[in-house]
Amino acid sequence: MNTPAQGIPTLQCAGVVRFIDTYLDGEFGEQDRVEFEAHLASCASCRAKVKEQVTWKNAIRTAAAGIKASEQASAALRNRIQRSLASAARDADRNAGEGRLRWRRFVMRALPVAAVAGLVGTLTVSRLHWSPIALDVVAKHKRNLPLEVSGPADKLKSWYSDKLEFPVRPPRLEGASLRGGRLANVGQQQAAYLLYDASGNKVSVFIFDAGDMQFETSRRMMVNDREVFVDEDRGYNVAMFRQKGVGYAIASDIPEAQMLQFVSAIGR
Repeated sequence: MNTPAQGIPTLQCAGVVRFIDTYLDGEFGEQDRVEFEAHLASCASCRAKVKEQVTWKNAIRTAAAGIKASEQASAALRNRIQRSLASAARDADRNAGEGRLRWRRFVMRALPVAAVAGLVGTLTVSRLHWSPIALDVVAKHKRNLPLEVSGPADKLKSWYSDKLEFPVRPPRLEGASLRGGRLANVGQQQAAYLLYDASGNKVSVFIFDAGDMQFETSRRMMVNDREVFVDEDRGYNVAMFRQKGVGYAIASDIPEAQMLQFVSAIGR
């Protein structure tokens, strides 16, 4: 990626590693997060590095769960740590992340191994199970991209016919009305983006050439004999599946049960 995000350097692969902890700890601003996740969606090597770090954090949390009470830090020490962390957080607000690096170094120097494990085990790690495709889809869903065409399904089908290398048949979703569509991307693949309204709730449907794209999600389920990959990102539900070589991804803040009803309706 050649466009720098505000507050972090140009996102080349060599620089991504430096910010993995910042990303997993949820410390990016919205623009930085979107840029970082866009890079992950298109770079298998960097996704692997992020997964390695998530695995390490999970291992620390597992180890912390087995620590005996006698091995944990005393209440006085924990109070001092909390005060130091609060001070470092204030520094971070003034110095664009440098404070966070300082308190991490302080924790590693000041505590014995068992106490460090106990403390780290209490930290919240974002996206322990996540899909770069799902994150990409949610980011586009949230951006309110302008529509390039509106009208009934037949009109949109005709509009897409000479723009994509696969047929686009806008699905009929019961309880939702089709507002229009545009061209977009899912990862590196060009996609049809269809926008629906379900009782005032925005529903985004992406249709794309899935190829050998991997839907790496925390859950899988069968819907009408179709394998569906389900994910969630901060209140947004995503459902992804393949049908006759074409990929579908639905994103919305509607309940998952309603999302799966839409999945069931596609292709009928």
